[in-house]
Amino acid sequence: MNKLNICIDIDGTITNPYHFIPYLNELYNKEITADGCYTYDWQELYGVDMDTILHEFHTTYMHSYGEAEVVEGAKEIIANLYTKHNLYFVTARNESLTEVTTNWLNDKGFSSIDVYLLGSDNKISKAKELECNIFIEDNPANALQLANEGMTVLLIDTNYNKSVEHENITRVENWNDINEIIESYS
Repeated sequence: MNKLNICIDIDGTITNPYHFIPYLNELYNKEITADGCYTYDWQELYGVDMDTILHEFHTTYMHSYGEAEVVEGAKEIIANLYTKHNLYFVTARNESLTEVTTNWLNDKGFSSIDVYLLGSDNKISKAKELECNIFIEDNPANALQLANEGMTVLLIDTNYNKSVEHENITRVENWNDINEIIESYS
């Protein structure tokens, strides 16, 4: 069995895709639900420019990153995959979130996996540098960028990425689906 290089996004893949919505609702006095989260673009959902959203969110709700729970099956499946493959967390989170991110990953049992905070949604160069075979993602734009570069993407099915289709993208419901697909590569 060949070892695969597997890149894993954090927010929306190992955490609930809608984790930040209650915090944003409180911040902007909205009542958006998971069903109403039809886009990945917070600016479109909340009617506030993204720089302002991030500034206000990080000022008021930085603690939310540490409050995220790992989705069902992710911890066990990632632990198993780690014994067989090379795993990397590759996130669009900014470097200013390094401490909260690494603390959370350590607390949740992911301390042995390298993490890359890119500060950008452009993950192509890091994926290429890591010789990524499979990228686990939820962001529709990232998934399409990676797929257009010929990479295999496992896309966590969400309300905000329903329209995404590409020959290199496989839609998955949960971590059991992810595990089955990766096992089939081996």
